[in-house]
Amino acid sequence: MLRKFCQCAGLAALILLPRYAGMLGGGSDARLHSPYPLTSACLVQCIEILLLATLLFLLLAPLQRRLIYPRVRLWLLIGIPPCILLRTRTLFPFVWPHPMLAAFALIWALAIVLLYRRRPIWYGHIVQLSGALGLAFALFALVSMGQVLWLIRWKPMPQQYSATWSTAPQPPRHHPLLVWLILDELSYDQTFAHRQPGLNLPHFDALRSQSMLFTDVQPAGFFTTDVIPSLLSGKIIDQVALDMHNRLKVHPAGTSGWQPLSGRDTVFADAQQQGWRTAAVGWFNPYCAVYRDAIDDCFWNNQDGMTGATFTGNNVRQNLELSLSQTIHAIMPGGQGAAFVCDVQVRQHYRSHVELEPHMLQVLHADQADFVFLHLGVPHAPSIWNRNTGQYRQQCGGSYVDGLALADREVGLILNELQHSPRWNETTLIVEGDHSWRIPLWHGSPSWTHEDDVASKDVFDTRPALLIHQAGQIQPQTNTAAWPLIRVHAMVEEVLHGQSMTP
Repeated sequence: MLRKFCQCAGLAALILLPRYAGMLGGGSDARLHSPYPLTSACLVQCIEILLLATLLFLLLAPLQRRLIYPRVRLWLLIGIPPCILLRTRTLFPFVWPHPMLAAFALIWALAIVLLYRRRPIWYGHIVQLSGALGLAFALFALVSMGQVLWLIRWKPMPQQYSATWSTAPQPPRHHPLLVWLILDELSYDQTFAHRQPGLNLPHFDALRSQSMLFTDVQPAGFFTTDVIPSLLSGKIIDQVALDMHNRLKVHPAGTSGWQPLSGRDTVFADAQQQGWRTAAVGWFNPYCAVYRDAIDDCFWNNQDGMTGATFTGNNVRQNLELSLSQTIHAIMPGGQGAAFVCDVQVRQHYRSHVELEPHMLQVLHADQADFVFLHLGVPHAPSIWNRNTGQYRQQCGGSYVDGLALADREVGLILNELQHSPRWNETTLIVEGDHSWRIPLWHGSPSWTHEDDVASKDVFDTRPALLIHQAGQIQPQTNTAAWPLIRVHAMVEEVLHGQSMTP
């Protein structure tokens, strides 16, 4: 019986692997994006493995003594490998198209049936091998749960710290102002080149009328995790890792080694050296932990889920209820599992946004910081806005086009604060996407809608949007040259050193 339970535990660990894969090997990615301890998420993942193992054991163990068991074992041999491949396909470094998965399942089933009927000795060897593999996977389950539980000891850095000049009344600040706004996943093509009919973006258009628009920006990377440190440091980074002490290590593209990266290696430190006060309000990346040595006033958050319906801001009961609900919906007809997870993720993304927005507005309204870095999770999926009603949504159904309307609203809020500041004529404003709308990543996801199909035309335009309003600019300009996004770093440096920008 113990042998059978161990085999069930190994199978359960493989089936649930996509839910906790980010926690293995030190869980750098999970820690990188969590402002909260991982205790509840870690415990829930282990509880789920044990619950599923127990359920499988209770279903299979009584059948071992029945005459029907050889047939049950045959069906298990036919079904388990394709099922595991289907569950873990997103973890492979390449794409498994659905036709290829179907072909594998068919060929595998025919091969097993053929051995069962024509080569019983060979089939017996396959059965013995599968039993041995089940025990090996039990060891995998034990090691995996150990790695997940090890993450409980990690302690995140504070989400927020405040400068004295941001918390008490201050006289008006007499200093140039630079605001750098990252709107996550902002596409030039969708925002300016091929805007959807009926989509009004009045604040983008107003900013365009007094800014330089770059029409052929070359991206600095595909993932936000890599792009943000690239822009802040001025060198293309293709991998990042966060150690257990919240220190960031990066791998610059084209090099063979890893390097530490902190605030002193970024534009934040350069700003401070020039006498500029620095502030950051950001989503997804741990700005207040990694760059704390060069940011005077900081807030960051990420309420979005890790995997599935598990959220680091929830307690064990909340996460377990959500995760079990996801499983129950997944086995119901009509693909309800994906819809359930999508609805939960919309609500969590909404929580991220509405927590960030007031901090962003407070920093701008106080008008005491000189270099303000802002990073918002819009128009990034899942969409949390309904442009027809002008209200936030709490369920799936919104599109990237709705996300653009929300991004336009945020630009309007920012412009309202900046244009009411006595420093507006001395203000440089950079608005950009960290990357474009990543259609290959989102196409077919639960949050993808028919309107996304219509808007994307199944074409991935890699150009992120980029607008730069220079201090005192009142006329539109256009730069049509191929322009690497990483050059924004150099232009920020020019502003910080009191030089004219050279696009």
